[in-house]
Amino acid sequence: MGDLHSSSRIALQSYIEQARELSIYGGKTGWLTNKWVTTTLRNPIKMEFCQMRKHSSEAIVPLKSPFLEFAKAYVRHRQHRKEVGSIAFTMSALRFIYAALVEIHSEHEVSKIDGAVQELAREKIAAWYSEDSNTPFLVGGHLMAIYATLRDNGIHPALPYWQSPWKEKVNKAYSMSSKAKAWRIQKTPDDQKLAAVLVAFELAESDKDQYFSSLALLLAFAPSRGGELIDLGVKSLIDETFTNRYGRVKRRVGVRWFSEKGFGVRTSWVPRISSSNGDEAQETFLMDKVVLAFNRLKRLSEPARRAAKLAFDTQGSVYPIHEFCITSADYSQTQVLSDPETAHAMGRTATLTQSNLNIPKYWRTKKYFSWHTPCIEHGNPTYRDIAQADYEHFTGKFPFWPHTSNSERIKVWDCLVLHQWNQFNETSKQVYPNSYMLPTTNQLGIQLSGNQTQTSLFERLGLTMDDGSAIQLQSHDFRRWHGTRGRELAHKGLTEHRLRMLAGRQDITQNEAYDFTTPKQRADRIRKIIAKSSESIPLHERVAIGTPIYRHELLDRKLGELEVLQPIQLGEYGGCTHSITEPPCMKGGDCLTCSEKKYIKGMPGCLQRLRETAVHHKAEFDALEAWQKKRDQLGVDQWMTYNAIRYAVAESLVRQMEDPTIPDGTVLGVDEKFDPSPLKVNLMAKGIDVQEQPEDLVSQEINQLLGFD
Repeated sequence: MGDLHSSSRIALQSYIEQARELSIYGGKTGWLTNKWVTTTLRNPIKMEFCQMRKHSSEAIVPLKSPFLEFAKAYVRHRQHRKEVGSIAFTMSALRFIYAALVEIHSEHEVSKIDGAVQELAREKIAAWYSEDSNTPFLVGGHLMAIYATLRDNGIHPALPYWQSPWKEKVNKAYSMSSKAKAWRIQKTPDDQKLAAVLVAFELAESDKDQYFSSLALLLAFAPSRGGELIDLGVKSLIDETFTNRYGRVKRRVGVRWFSEKGFGVRTSWVPRISSSNGDEAQETFLMDKVVLAFNRLKRLSEPARRAAKLAFDTQGSVYPIHEFCITSADYSQTQVLSDPETAHAMGRTATLTQSNLNIPKYWRTKKYFSWHTPCIEHGNPTYRDIAQADYEHFTGKFPFWPHTSNSERIKVWDCLVLHQWNQFNETSKQVYPNSYMLPTTNQLGIQLSGNQTQTSLFERLGLTMDDGSAIQLQSHDFRRWHGTRGRELAHKGLTEHRLRMLAGRQDITQNEAYDFTTPKQRADRIRKIIAKSSESIPLHERVAIGTPIYRHELLDRKLGELEVLQPIQLGEYGGCTHSITEPPCMKGGDCLTCSEKKYIKGMPGCLQRLRETAVHHKAEFDALEAWQKKRDQLGVDQWMTYNAIRYAVAESLVRQMEDPTIPDGTVLGVDEKFDPSPLKVNLMAKGIDVQEQPEDLVSQEINQLLGFD
């Protein structure tokens, strides 16, 4: 037994010494402190090696050695591999083990952990958290990991195996409990609330209202997380024109986001309003608003960005003498200021006496001077002293200075959403010019919903719901709205993968968690399918619902007795009837004139695509014809023929789809004589007559458009 204890002590000492050598959290020097902070996470997490306490106001009681050394070593080993935010649950697990160990054995040795300690730790966790909390499940998993580390590293090889008794709580997005249902009803996106954001943006006049309504508008129409606003730079907007595949010059507006959940850089394109009947001004209405919001933020952030750039360039050694200062503009940075000069420079004129001649000694405290206290408590400062205090205070609010976040994409002085201290204060406090700060999701949430002490954006502008109730939103509600409406569109062509990309979501299964459609709405989607057999539903309705379309249906024939069902992959134009049992298609995507391509009248989006195609080929033909009249260039006539045939095909299909006498669901296609097979071409070249089939309506239209009788 003595040998076993000896080997365990050696294993523990080796485990601790290895952790001491790791460079994370200050290396050997940092090992001595009992408080560490993560270095790579977007939101830094503090790790205090102390005993459990109910409230942050309670006194901190450090863990005692030798358990303290093991706890530090365990944290370092885990975080060195990959720094994660779940270390907070690891810290809780270590504290519960420590508390149980002391209560049972009155010692702090990890070798004393046994089944009784494990059971008491479980009881303490169960008593500490509420029944509906998911935290016991998370802490329990880390308990198992700690016990496994003790066994695997030979520190406590005889430690009993322990299985966490807690099961993961069902996500509120899927749970059928009454609380989860109420939560989903509360979080269900409301179109009226989203419209209120646009109205508020239009009505906003003050800098504060313009700032927060612009933040909300960016999140609404280029949906991202509220915490990702700090990764927007002054060059994150894309506003450009491009030529689409049909030769039309279009405008597009997008915002470059960086996803904090691991998806990385992406561009969220602002949607066009499709119900505008081709009116470009109406189609780009939302784009104009996003551009305006971006420019407003760029204007409002300029003073803060200028102050941040000066602070970085001078390392806080130069104070910008601003409009509120009462000294001359060329006043020395190293000359001591008088009381009035100090108060005006710091923006703390309320501390002056009524005669505005001095700052009383009893006011020279942190209550009145905050971060400027070191400059004032032992005498008056110089401008350089104030600049240094500002530099330490404001850069301290940026864990990744000079960048806004751990993505290291945006420098602070390039940040679109930067603002100054008191810039949006509702009281009479003046803006402090030598300052630069980032908005938080809590601040944005208050502006969107209000609280007991602050009014919301909507309250200040007099906007309410139709029933008179207050409009209350959270920054994440825009993602819920996008996820819900986006999933509706997923049944009409928007793929789940595309929806994930638009939201900057790494886990595609999270699409489901953001779907707030009610069970009745989801049932209605399915009811369209099961209400009647697929054979009795017109093809265009089946496309909209999402049920499969088969090859024999597009060929307008019955399924053969021994024939296998062949589902058709439908695209923006229609479906291809080329059989999978035949040699691969050799047309390289030139589907418009292909006789195996079939179009369904009434299919969503098909008519609009064909119209665009017809316009494109006609424009190409007209341009080539004008060129040929001037230059008579060899080969141009072949391209004219190429575009003429494709224009005729597209235009004929458009006419058929617009013809009221042809019912929706009718299958249309190009006759084979406009797309002869290789075999037919060879036979005709040998002088063999191939019998023509009677012409259909589409072929007649094509002949007329090409000028044939």
